[in-house]
Amino acid sequence: MSVSLRDSTLRFDDTTIRNNSNNRGAMLDPSADPEAFIQAYAPILHFHPREGEHCCYPSDAEETFSKFSSDWTQFKEDMTPKMFQSDAPCYYEYWHDENMFQIKYWFWYRYNDFPGAPARRGKHKGDWEHVEVRHYLPASKTPGTIWLLSNHLDALLVSYPGVYTLPGFTPEPIILTDDHVHVWVALGSHAIFPSPDGPKRRIALFWRDTTADGGEVWHTEPVLKSIDDTNFVDYEGRWGDSRSPRGPRNPYNNRFRNAPLVKPIPVNP
Repeated sequence: MSVSLRDSTLRFDDTTIRNNSNNRGAMLDPSADPEAFIQAYAPILHFHPREGEHCCYPSDAEETFSKFSSDWTQFKEDMTPKMFQSDAPCYYEYWHDENMFQIKYWFWYRYNDFPGAPARRGKHKGDWEHVEVRHYLPASKTPGTIWLLSNHLDALLVSYPGVYTLPGFTPEPIILTDDHVHVWVALGSHAIFPSPDGPKRRIALFWRDTTADGGEVWHTEPVLKSIDDTNFVDYEGRWGDSRSPRGPRNPYNNRFRNAPLVKPIPVNP
């Protein structure tokens, strides 16, 4: 299904666009029912219209792990699936304490192909991307939610209601349906952006990430799966060769990879 978000009825409020639906997550106690809370915040991904012809859509990481984890040299360049699969799993892990409920939603691709990059830069077997949610509870005295979007080796930040940010980040506009953040997946590289129109990563001033409306839209809530219930729950290595990504359970992908676990600060102190 191809959808343009601009076909929806949206309301603009400062740096935030939301529809007029109920905020299910805001009414849930994440400590009492973490699974319901994780479902309420599951992201919605928008793919470039040419993703299938250029590279590949998300797929089942357990299938790849089962076939190749005993010998990653057998994992060859594989730009599939070419067709969007709405039932591909979205994996998650979470942590919580009295101040914050933190979730990472993970997406697996069999290949990464940054279009037009020189000397095969940005081309490698395997690709893990993620959206992180930090929901601050009343005890933190900074109530609200911050999302961190994986963007190559860095992250972009959006927040709601837009009062707080994290040190070193400038919040970007956010688009929400209920508590589901909308994000746009860059063609081939699968870097994640909060809109199809904002600034994009460049390489050598000539090559840059490309996002666009009009492609497939992936609602991840129906296909969530805990990493604790997968066959790669204890695997900490790379998913392929030395250029391939580290998996979700690698120490590099710890809770504070995107940003330190510090108290949010006001956007306008």
